[in-house]
Amino acid sequence: EISACLVGSEMCIRDRPIVVSKKWDAATTVAATATIASWVGIKVFATGGLGGVHRDGHNTMDVSADLTVLGTCPIAVVCAGAKSILDIPRTLEYMETQGTLAVSYTHLTLPTIYS
Repeated sequence: EISACLVGSEMCIRDRPIVVSKKWDAATTVAATATIASWVGIKVFATGGLGGVHRDGHNTMDVSADLTVLGTCPIAVVCAGAKSILDIPRTLEYMETQGTLAVSYTHLTLPTIYS
């Protein structure tokens, strides 16, 4: 099962074919969860935190697949915020570029989480 979890094993959408074919257990990233949920008709899901553009990401191009998938999947993701280790202004800019709406309830800025 994709939803079963082994400690330290996290599957992004690019990993799905090998994880499924080998019948491995893995947790899923927001990108993988959003993709699979949209395939089966789920319109909304909740998660702890989003990935995003890492600090120095403008040099390293270290950008989470979460942001690209959220711009292409017809799904809403409810979360506590973005991971605090990220470059939040660049994450929001990347989300805007992807056409992803970010709404914050009772906050003027995107909340961050520690994970």
